[in-house]
Amino acid sequence: MIMNRNLLREAVEQRKDELKNELLRMGYFKTPDKRQLYELTLSELEEVYKAQKQR
Repeated sequence: MIMNRNLLREAVEQRKDELKNELLRMGYFKTPDKRQLYELTLSELEEVYKAQKQR
């Protein structure tokens, strides 16, 4: 069970890194409320990424 949690945590962190890198490439650095990308959850990063991609 612990191994599965670690794998999930690693997968989440990897996806967050991918999204942060894509957002940085798009020139997106901070949220309107001045939070840095590293402060966002995976869900928040996904939302921001989708919104920026539609622009």
